[in-house]
Amino acid sequence: MDEDLREITRRTAEMLFGPPKKGEGVYDLWRQFDPELARHISMFFTGRLYAREVLPQKVRELCAIAALTVLNRTEELRLHIHAALNVGATKQEVAEVIFQMLTYGGVPTMVEGLKLVKEVLQARGEWTEGEAGEGRAHG
Repeated sequence: MDEDLREITRRTAEMLFGPPKKGEGVYDLWRQFDPELARHISMFFTGRLYAREVLPQKVRELCAIAALTVLNRTEELRLHIHAALNVGATKQEVAEVIFQMLTYGGVPTMVEGLKLVKEVLQARGEWTEGEAGEGRAHG
């Protein structure tokens, strides 16, 4: 059972965040303080919670983006913007979720979230100036 959970954890983490980079990421930070606890935390969050199939991964990541935007947790938000894009969310969907958080977190929170989306897209080579309005509803 433990080996199965480790494999599910590894596959889910790679699907969301890409191949592990030695010495980087929150898991490595956790391990610096307590390797055994880090393994348990990772196996629960990534292997059990994030691997569930009740919600599609894209929806799960868009939910994480909404929560992290309102909580103004920028480092985690950056990771989950990447993860959402990795599992099929479009940049318009990610931006729309952040626009919706204006209601719950205010304009400054929304602006910070959109800045992060732009930074992530630029880092991924997926930002093109002049694309604004592609996802805008016309009425």
